[in-house]
Amino acid sequence: MRLIRQNRETGLTPYDMVRNMNRVFEGLWPEIDGTQEYQWAPAVDICEKGDSITIRAELPGIPKDAIEIEVANGVLTIRGEKKFEEEKSGDTWHRREMRYGTFTRSFSLPPDVKHDKAEADFADGVLTITIPKEEKALHRKITIKG
Repeated sequence: MRLIRQNRETGLTPYDMVRNMNRVFEGLWPEIDGTQEYQWAPAVDICEKGDSITIRAELPGIPKDAIEIEVANGVLTIRGEKKFEEEKSGDTWHRREMRYGTFTRSFSLPPDVKHDKAEADFADGVLTITIPKEEKALHRKITIKG
């Protein structure tokens, strides 16, 4: 028989300490029981180029028709939903960390963009929105005559 030693300061065995740590981490990734939906937000990169602004959002596992994009009053909004994968009889889940449910991301646009000329592309789970800038907003060199 193997003896399990208690920590002299805390009185806890190594098993007690591991169990306590697991309780702490469980709160960071709560389980989904099929009735809960999380508010979550996809990761987004925004890049301003010389003639446009590009917004890229990671949306793995979401079909294109479950995504809405709109511009109103200088604000670009991306909405969507990742449907919860229903459990089938006989399935044994060991961990459920993937996020499901609806999401909304909104971004203020600068006044010098042509929001009516915005284009969106969706490939490999990444949504790319490109919004061109107005001509007057572009920087250009002016040559001196004479």
